[in-house]
Amino acid sequence: MILSLALPVTLFCIMFSMGTALVARDFRLIVESPFSVLIGIFSQMVILPIVALVVLMLLQLPPELFVGFMILAFSPGGTTSNMFSYLGRGNVALSITLTAIVSLVTPLTIPLFASQVIEWQLDSRSEIVLPFVSTFAKLVVVTLIPVALGMVLRHYRPNFCMKNERLLTRIPLIMLLLVIVGIIRQNWESMPLFIAQTGVPALILATLALGAGYGFARMMRLIETDARTVAIETGIQNGGTAILVTGTILNNPTMTIAPVMYGILMLIPTFAYIAWLNRRQTAMA
Repeated sequence: MILSLALPVTLFCIMFSMGTALVARDFRLIVESPFSVLIGIFSQMVILPIVALVVLMLLQLPPELFVGFMILAFSPGGTTSNMFSYLGRGNVALSITLTAIVSLVTPLTIPLFASQVIEWQLDSRSEIVLPFVSTFAKLVVVTLIPVALGMVLRHYRPNFCMKNERLLTRIPLIMLLLVIVGIIRQNWESMPLFIAQTGVPALILATLALGAGYGFARMMRLIETDARTVAIETGIQNGGTAILVTGTILNNPTMTIAPVMYGILMLIPTFAYIAWLNRRQTAMA
């Protein structure tokens, strides 16, 4: 029940909430600073999956956990990334733009790339398949449509959205937290094994994602604030979308534990990174 009903509803609410915070001018950076936007998208959509692939191959994870982590790597655009960009003194406008753009793209890219990983990692006789059309349709329903509805509400009722911004953002995140708690409870007996198998890979991947995003952005000569934003956007993944694919569409609890663990453990390097940035900022002041 948690995955089949509560998770899609929760993800719908999260994406609707994101839509209520978006207005047309949030996309102005595509025209004003296209290079920063392209670097951010490339880092999330290309750099992170490559980093994940290398890490997972080196750690030699079991195939189903391997697939779970890769589906997570194909699911950028975590809704909390905007908050972390703000806390890290990044470019919040760039963060919002990147989150919005990748949310429009991932319903197409997730089934396309994830199906290839499933075919590669799992035995050809496996019954686990990810049908492209139905997966794309389900992701559109729980991501694109609620974002569009949220933007419509923001357009016609801006005062309502701004007045209730905290309520609109916090309730869906609390719902997602409850879903994750429910998943953990359902798999409580297996959690020690899952933590042993996925804890270290999740921490390594989250840490390297931050570093790779920042390093790539600086290598491409983005300014410091934009580089911080790209780092955070690369490290913060949309765990809700990944869990929807692994737990509801593929109906595979083993795959699901990878995005669940990443969604929890990615906060450790992210908060550490923000704390370091703020301490450095204070020392320089």
